[in-house]
Amino acid sequence: MQTSQPIIQIHPAQATAEVDALVEALSQAFDQDPHINWIVRQDSQRSAAFRQLFRLLLTDLGGKGEIFSTTDLKAAAIWFPPAAWRLNLLTQIKVGLRFGAISGWKNLAVRAYGLNLMEAKHPKEPHYFLQTIGVDPTVQGLGYGAALLQPLLTRCDESSTPAYLETSNQANIPFYEKHGFKVISNTSLPQGPVLFQMLRPSPINKAPVGLC
Repeated sequence: MQTSQPIIQIHPAQATAEVDALVEALSQAFDQDPHINWIVRQDSQRSAAFRQLFRLLLTDLGGKGEIFSTTDLKAAAIWFPPAAWRLNLLTQIKVGLRFGAISGWKNLAVRAYGLNLMEAKHPKEPHYFLQTIGVDPTVQGLGYGAALLQPLLTRCDESSTPAYLETSNQANIPFYEKHGFKVISNTSLPQGPVLFQMLRPSPINKAPVGLC
């Protein structure tokens, strides 16, 4: 099914109300996601930590990438252009201070180790990185996810650039495969779920690429 909702681009510094709405939509979308629940503390502060995580992704980190949403703000995708997903030292320190509250300080070392494992699985060649895509459960199955993928996948095709993503939800793999992604590896996160790495090769390079 194809949604009738137009796709818009969000600029966090100029869109506080929009970011607030997307934080809620993504928190609902990922409530049962194994990977996100591995990141987020599982205590009385879980709900607040969920929202802190998505606000972090949409603001501090989203400012380095591109955020797309539907006009009803029920879904969002955060993309990073080639190399932009790598954090410089200053950003790592800034994010790390906020991440400790999100994961719980006692979990921080294990979560940081797992995130380093994830980073090491990125393809060597330049690629667009789909960091997050989520759809509020109330509108899932209406084509929102496919619509959110289209702008950047079109750009990938036009620039002959691969696209890369990670998912811990095996039920989502067929959806991504329908859009040209293939599982290229998986990672067992420490004290957490298995994370699947998926690549959509560039149109002129359909052979598997090496991993760093």
